[in-house]
Formats: sequence, C-alpha cells, structure tokens
Amino acid sequence: MKLDRLRENITPERRKMINSKLHVLLATVGTLASVVGICIAIDGGLEFNRTKVFVGVGLTVVSTIVYIAMLFTPAEE
Repeated sequence: MKLDRLRENITPERRKMINSKLHVLLATVGTLASVVGICIAIDGGLEFNRTKVFVGVGLTVVSTIVYIAMLFTPAEE
C-alpha cells in the first residue's frame, strides 16, 4: 500500500534521475565483476587450475553481457 502511494508521488524528473543512478550502479557492478573475473582467471592460470580459469572467464562474460544490456536499455522520457 505504501509503495503504491510512493509511486504516485514520484515526479517524472525524479524517476528519470533514479533510473540514471541505477544505470550507473549497474555499470559499476558490471565493471567490478569483470575485473574480479579476470583476476580469478589469471590466478587459476598461474596455479594451472582449469576450474578457476573457467569460472573467471564465465564471470567476465556474464558481467560483460550485463554491462552491454544496460547500455541498450531504453531511457524513459
């Protein structure tokens, strides 16, 4: 009930600002997750651990897909 009232009171400018901040947050999380994936892959390569390399590469690919999907999300006007 409170959520419905809150949504009614949000102006379009405020909604646009919130969406913009969410896009920046998603881009930040995607970038940091990609860095973590690269670090895991490098660590796995140094240890000759194939599982770590695959996990690191998988994390990098997934975070890159999330980041690219965020770029193509239509902006509300």
